[in-house]
Amino acid sequence: MDSGLKSRPGLAVQSGTVPLAVGVAREAERRGLPSFYSSEFYDRSAVVTLAAVAGATTRIRIGASIAWALGRTPVTTATEFRSLAEIAPGRVRLGLGTGNPQVIADWHGLDEARPAARLAELVALIRRIWEVGSTPVDHDGAFYRCHMPADPMLQPWPVPEDPASGESRPRILLAGGRPAMIRVAGTVADGLMGLPLCSPAFAEEVVRPTLADAAERAGRERPVPITGMTICAVAENSWQARALAATQVAVFAARASAAPLVAFHGFEAEVAGIREAFARRDMPAVAAAVSDRMLDELAVHGTPEEAWQRFSAKFDGVYDEPLLFTAGKGMPEGGFRESLMGVCEAFGA
Repeated sequence: MDSGLKSRPGLAVQSGTVPLAVGVAREAERRGLPSFYSSEFYDRSAVVTLAAVAGATTRIRIGASIAWALGRTPVTTATEFRSLAEIAPGRVRLGLGTGNPQVIADWHGLDEARPAARLAELVALIRRIWEVGSTPVDHDGAFYRCHMPADPMLQPWPVPEDPASGESRPRILLAGGRPAMIRVAGTVADGLMGLPLCSPAFAEEVVRPTLADAAERAGRERPVPITGMTICAVAENSWQARALAATQVAVFAARASAAPLVAFHGFEAEVAGIREAFARRDMPAVAAAVSDRMLDELAVHGTPEEAWQRFSAKFDGVYDEPLLFTAGKGMPEGGFRESLMGVCEAFGA
């Protein structure tokens, strides 16, 4: 079904249980999808999920989309993902993000006025900690302090499973949708982890130029790749898939972080309706407030064949590494599993 695609998409999963994620990752690998990413929220750890997935698969690339950057110390983050790389050599991607101001302040209990600058320092420090086998870490920065002697007894990084790639250390991807975070990714990261709510036009006209400008200012010679997520819902009935996709679009569109995208496309009226419906806790009205134009710009949905056609027509080739984002919050596990398996069916070999 996917013979005409420029790039086969992987899968990014939010919510659901760890056993569900493992089963879906196995199916994705069986059907030839290139990657499986796990989001992190207060209901499921990305690291624990990826460890389980790594042990149950052999080929598929795995990554965090995203892991909490500010909820762990640099040593903890470096250690956790080093361990994942031992289970799945050459297959691991470390996606890091700060979350919105509410997450930083109310969930993690941090008072951080400069999250972008802190993230930039964190990336550099994680890389130094990964090299502590040969080089000591002496770091006194604006946000972190870390002093570790070199450890010549430390085991070397595992040999990459794919010798052609030469990769064993995880690539570090930074999540961002606003200019400050996109610029940090362009300056210090191995790639940008795009947010689930993004259109091809916004990616091309806003995100890529911002990323490229930051990379150029940092003296980087190669373009910084984008791992981009697109909201996706697959079901046996087109109307059911539309409702699922519209609900997810509404969840992200109502957030303050979506303001640049909303203004770019002129979706202010839809967002006002979404927020009003959310205030009434009227979920059918939330989905109904998402117009067809909004959904067509921001999501892939339908039966397996319809979803493939929508992706092929509008989203294929937009990102260097495309991911189809499917969330199950508020869905029964059986329905969530059905939607995820539908994505594997639509985009698998």
